[in-house]
Amino acid sequence: MNLRIRRRRFGQLAIVSAVTAASAKFTSKVFAQESEQLYGVILSSASKSKTQDLVDAAAAANAIPGIIFQSINFTTGQVLLNAETATDRVTNSLETTETVAKAFVVKKPSERITAFTLLSDNTFGIAAVAATKKGDFSRLISIAPPKKSGIKPPKGLKIKKNKDKKYSTVEGLLSTTIKGKQVLLGVISLAEGSPPFELAFIDPNSGQVDSSVATGLPDISPKQRVSNLAQSPLDGKIYATSVGGEGGGLSLVQLDLENRAVVSGRGKIIRLVELSFKNKPLENDLASLAFSSSGQLFALADLKYEGTNSLFTVDMKTGAMTLVRKFAVDKILFARA
Repeated sequence: MNLRIRRRRFGQLAIVSAVTAASAKFTSKVFAQESEQLYGVILSSASKSKTQDLVDAAAAANAIPGIIFQSINFTTGQVLLNAETATDRVTNSLETTETVAKAFVVKKPSERITAFTLLSDNTFGIAAVAATKKGDFSRLISIAPPKKSGIKPPKGLKIKKNKDKKYSTVEGLLSTTIKGKQVLLGVISLAEGSPPFELAFIDPNSGQVDSSVATGLPDISPKQRVSNLAQSPLDGKIYATSVGGEGGGLSLVQLDLENRAVVSGRGKIIRLVELSFKNKPLENDLASLAFSSSGQLFALADLKYEGTNSLFTVDMKTGAMTLVRKFAVDKILFARA
């Protein structure tokens, strides 16, 4: 027997079918978003209160500062997670700490968080720099993603300086794969946070930094600041921010590590687009960049000079940034809950 459906009934069924499919798609998207969290890190109050004029160099170089992890709901701003680690010591504290006297010492905070990345073993990797009267010291900290039930103690090691680069600090980190090998890519300042900068590989087991020509990493011009490394989950390309040098204002750039220059044998830094907010080009650098699993690029910055960072979306084609909400942390990262 042939089954005949009236036109009105057929339309109703079609609408129900479309709504069901859309609902299923929306639900799966929501679940995907819920399983991925945006994490932020900031120093604990105790670690933030230390000033470089009063901190002992050896103690600071061998210390893991207290760090607060936060996660928020995008829509409501509700804090989903707020966990704090206790201070600790690095695993290689017995190794010699190379010090160098500073000509000028300013009474400013000693500790600052300079990078936040997801390591190959799915733990968080954080770079922290301690400023003292006898030099600045970088430490690599690893910790399992915090849960509502608690947070595990962090592990850390001080990052070694080359003898001819006593004023160097780690200003960026990205755990990535290059030619099938898992590496830890770093941005190194040769002037305690200021240009000149260079790219380097950091050994996560020893803390040794390698910025030699043999790495093939791109050159950074002397007056250029490169920071905020982030990798797209869609195409695997590595992005960063760049300010100064020939580009002038703040730009989004791509680090091309595969197609090396014929003469130098090094990778390239490709300027993509100038970053802007409310149609005004940005002059100062951002605090952090991070990709969501869907490929949306987010930025953390204090564009209104309010003393508190906020979260923005970034249009990678136009460079336009759109405010999402305030998020009072120093660095951000997306990771599975």
